[in-house]
Amino acid sequence: MLKLCSDGAAYEAKPKNKTSVDILSITDEVKEVLKMKVRVNLPAMLILEGDDGRIVNIFPSGRLLLRKFPSEEAAESITKILSSLLYSKDR
Repeated sequence: MLKLCSDGAAYEAKPKNKTSVDILSITDEVKEVLKMKVRVNLPAMLILEGDDGRIVNIFPSGRLLLRKFPSEEAAESITKILSSLLYSKDR
């Protein structure tokens, strides 16, 4: 579920079902798939940044915060990619 944050500065996506993401174990895979640099890598949050300034925050709850995306479609595209990585039953 993707929606614009109340302040309009970012898109937010939350998983449909309660989940738990081990941030440290997914960092390398997510970084490679998104082709972004890691800015913060802590058990409580992963922040990735693209060369174009886009920023993706991933939280252990599975919540995503997508900032500086040019459109909702661009944010939705990244959300779909991350959903398959973060919320798969194999994790």
